[in-house]
Amino acid sequence: MAQPIADEQQLEEFGYKQELPRVLRLWTNWAIGFAFISPIVGLYTVVALGASTAGPAWVWSIPVVIVGQLLVALVYAQLAARWPIAGGIYQWSRRLVGPRYGWWAGWFYIWALILTLSTVAYGGGGFLGQLVGIDAPTTGQSIMLALAMMCITTAVNVVGLGLLRYTVNIGIACEAVASVGIGIALILFARQQPISVLTDTGGVAGGGDYFPAFIAAVAIAGWVLLGFDACGSVAEETRDAARQVPKAIVMSILCVGLVDLIAAFALVLGNPDLGAMVSGEQSDPVSAAVVAGLGSWAETPFLIVVVTSFIACGIAVQGATVRVVFSYSRDGMFPLARLWRKVAHWNRSPVYATLLVAGLASIAFAYANVLSVLVAFATGAYYVGFLAPVAAALYLRFRGRWLDVSGPFSVRGRLGYAINIAAAAWLVFETINIAWPRYGDLPWWQNWAFVIGMSAFGIVGLMYFLARRPDRRFQEGAATMGEDPAMAPATAPPVPVSTSEDDRQPA
Repeated sequence: MAQPIADEQQLEEFGYKQELPRVLRLWTNWAIGFAFISPIVGLYTVVALGASTAGPAWVWSIPVVIVGQLLVALVYAQLAARWPIAGGIYQWSRRLVGPRYGWWAGWFYIWALILTLSTVAYGGGGFLGQLVGIDAPTTGQSIMLALAMMCITTAVNVVGLGLLRYTVNIGIACEAVASVGIGIALILFARQQPISVLTDTGGVAGGGDYFPAFIAAVAIAGWVLLGFDACGSVAEETRDAARQVPKAIVMSILCVGLVDLIAAFALVLGNPDLGAMVSGEQSDPVSAAVVAGLGSWAETPFLIVVVTSFIACGIAVQGATVRVVFSYSRDGMFPLARLWRKVAHWNRSPVYATLLVAGLASIAFAYANVLSVLVAFATGAYYVGFLAPVAAALYLRFRGRWLDVSGPFSVRGRLGYAINIAAAAWLVFETINIAWPRYGDLPWWQNWAFVIGMSAFGIVGLMYFLARRPDRRFQEGAATMGEDPAMAPATAPPVPVSTSEDDRQPA
C-alpha cells in the first residue's frame, strides 16, 4: 500500500483529495489510451475518405502523422510526470501559465472530446446497422443507432472503473484480431492488388496535382491518432502515476501507429476494386477487403469484432472526457460545477458528469448526417486542445522559465527545446490543414464548419467567462511554473479558493 499512499500525498500537495479509486496499473492506463486511439475506429472511420482524397497512396500520410504526434507525446510525457492529475491538458495548461489560460484550454478541450465521442458513436452505429441488417440507414436510423451505441458506453461508465477496465481489455483483444491478425492475413495470403499500388499517385479526383491531395490526406489521417492524452486524464486512478502515465502516453502512440500501418496497407492491398474505393462508390472498403480476402463467412464475425471495438473506444473516450469535466468542475470552472464534480459513493465515479457528457455528445448527432464534416470538426477542435499545453511549455522555454522534469522519456536541454518547437509547429500546421476549406462540392456552411463551430464555442465561452470570471476562483498571484522559476518539482500551485457556495472545493 506504500505507493497508493505516496500517490495520495502527492495529490494533496497539488491541492486535492483522493476521491477517485487508484486501482489502475501501467497496462490498463496504456489500454485506455490504446482503446481511445483505436486503430479500428480511427482508421476504419476515415479510410474511404482518405482513399477518395488521395488514392491508394494516401496510406503514407499515416507515418507523417505518427511522427508529428510522437513529438507531442514526448512533450506530454514531461508534463504528465510533473503533474499526474485528472484533466491532463486542462491541468497542464493552467499550471504552466495560469488560471485564465487554463480555463480557455479546458473549454475547447472538453468540446473537442465531446465531439470526438459523438463521432465515434455515430461511426460505430454504421457498423452496428450492418450487423443488424441495415446496410443503407436513413438519417433517422443512423441517429437511433448512434444513440444505442451511446447508451451502451454510458451504462458501462456509470457502473464504474471495474467494468470499464474489463470492456477496454476486450476491445484490445478485438483490435488484435481485426487490425493485426486480419491485416497480416490479407497482406500475406489474400492480397488482391500488387504492392505497387501503394505508390500510385494517379488517383486524385479531377486529375489535379498530387501534393495538395496528399496534404489533405494528412489532415484526414490526423483523426487516426488522437487520444493518447487520455492516459493523463485517468492519472488520479493510476498507481505510481508520475512514472507510469508518461510511459503509457508514449507506448500508446507507438503501438497504435504500428497497428495502423499494418491495417492501412492491408485494406488497400486486399481491396478487390480500387477504382470503386477511390471514386467513393464503395461506401465500405473495410468490409469489401475482408470479404474478398477471407470469404463471405467472415463478414458477420468481423462486424461483431468491429462493433465491439467501437464500443470499447467509446467507453474510453467517454471515460476520459468525464475525468476532464470532473477536474474542470472541481476547480469551479464549469457551470453547475458542484454537480459535475460530485463522486458517487457506491462506485466512486462522477456519475452526473458521465450523464452530462452523454447528453451533450448526443445532441451533436443532429449534425452527424455528414460524417466527413463531423470528423473534420472534431479533429480540428482536438488539435486546438492539443496545442494549448505545448504552446504554453514553449512560451516558458522562450522566457527561460521552463523546468526540466525527471521521469520516463524525459528529454532535457536543447533536444527538449527542439522537440517542443517541432511539436508546436506540427500542431499549428495540422490545425490549419484541417480547417482549410478545400471541399468545393460542399455547401459553404459545411466547408467552413470548423471555423463556424470554433467561433460559436468561443463566443459562448466568452459570454460565460466574462459573466462569471471562473479564473478568479484561484488566489491572486497563484504560482505557476512560469511565475516561479525556483519552484521545486515536488511543489504545487495553491488550492483554488471558493467564491460561492456552488463552487466550494471538496479539499
